[in-house]
Amino acid sequence: MHKYANFLEKFLFFTLTYIIKTNSISFYLLFYSFQYTVTMKKISLFLVAGTLLFSAPKTSVIFMIGDGMGPAYTTAYRYYKDNNTTHKIDKTVFDTILAGMNSTYSRNSIITDSAAAATALASGYKTDNGLIGVKSDHENKIQTLLETAKANGYRTGLAATSTITHATPAAFIAKGGHPRHREADIAKDFFRLTSEGKLKFDLLIGGGEKYFVKAFKNFNRTAKEHHITIYRNGYDLQKIKDLPLMAFTSYDYPPFAIDETEENRYRVARMTKRSLELLEGKPFFLMVEGSQIDWCGHINDIGCAMAEMDDFAKAVGTAKAYVDRHPNTLLIVTADHSTGGLAIGDKVNKKDKSIDKTEYAKTYTWYPEIIEKIKASSYTIAKALRESKDINTTFKKYTSLQLNENEYRQITEAIEKKNKKVRVIANEIINRHSHTGWSTKGHTAVDVQTFAYGEKSEKFRGFIDNTDISKKLSEVILEK
Repeated sequence: MHKYANFLEKFLFFTLTYIIKTNSISFYLLFYSFQYTVTMKKISLFLVAGTLLFSAPKTSVIFMIGDGMGPAYTTAYRYYKDNNTTHKIDKTVFDTILAGMNSTYSRNSIITDSAAAATALASGYKTDNGLIGVKSDHENKIQTLLETAKANGYRTGLAATSTITHATPAAFIAKGGHPRHREADIAKDFFRLTSEGKLKFDLLIGGGEKYFVKAFKNFNRTAKEHHITIYRNGYDLQKIKDLPLMAFTSYDYPPFAIDETEENRYRVARMTKRSLELLEGKPFFLMVEGSQIDWCGHINDIGCAMAEMDDFAKAVGTAKAYVDRHPNTLLIVTADHSTGGLAIGDKVNKKDKSIDKTEYAKTYTWYPEIIEKIKASSYTIAKALRESKDINTTFKKYTSLQLNENEYRQITEAIEKKNKKVRVIANEIINRHSHTGWSTKGHTAVDVQTFAYGEKSEKFRGFIDNTDISKKLSEVILEK
């Protein structure tokens, strides 16, 4: 009978060893003893456990924000990426993880700006447009998700294709109540320590080193005093490795994805992948922003916007694949607001003398195949047109479109007057040909989508407010 007791003892030992090695649960054993008594007629087995505590591991959080990415953007991207040789429209990564919608209004306006929206997403509080990290009274500072995560033993990171001191990333760490445009003042807040005397971040990736240089007399020395490694490798992110770190992708504002080299076109995806590699090993909170979707929307540049969407979609795919490999991870994707009032289809004004009565003057059409051929942002196209000796050839080089007589005249007149309308006219021509509509150069009040995948993603289903996203993420981080 001894052999059965031995078998049970070994079985328990190997089971517990497997649990520890596979890290499938957190395991604490305070006291363990195994005793057995054998008699002629019975076996007595006594398993005494003083305290055997099993607790689920903390959930890591990947929070991705497509700045300005309203529902029209994700829909346009679906058609933009579709294989148009078939009648079936293929799904995108966004379609596979859609959970619901959320409202975006700020405390003082139905239409939010990025600062108020980011504060809501980062902290769960509504504030006035223009404010970061404080309530509308400018005095009551609020705790952010990043700070909550750090206080609970998480590694923390922020990555963005804007300057790292821009509204969205800043809202997760800045506490000075500075207006959003004072990025040098915001940079100082990144070095304000927690109550335990620790840095709030382990990893920062983005542009805008110049604001830290402005903020500190000797930025390199300040970083060294905080044991921060600074990298200035652009998007060559495989070279960054030592936490805590700041990796600057540009000294000032980074360029649009569509104006990047082919190697750097997918920079959000690259930042996401490397950030996850570096933060892995402990529970972590990572916020990644596709910042420039918004910027393209503000200038009503559809080619620029779809290039940014393509980059962001690849980053979301990278994060989703990470969750598949690490089940105790939650991925949340949303937008802070929608920008530009993008419309997939635009009724052309037939009285407009600049428009030929050609195929693109139809009403119920949208041409993503035209947008796919755009090779640069309207800023780059306008610069090339101003410097060109052959307007038709240059425009066709960047857009694959042939200018008609009226379009050619509009561009040449704008160049002769040396005004900024060259870019606007170039955009209008592309929008007319592709049948893309815009209602504003600013933001809109439409609800935006909530995407959720992984552990505890069911918490985010249905219609919620943007502040609810932050509150629910805080609950996930604080769960024992």
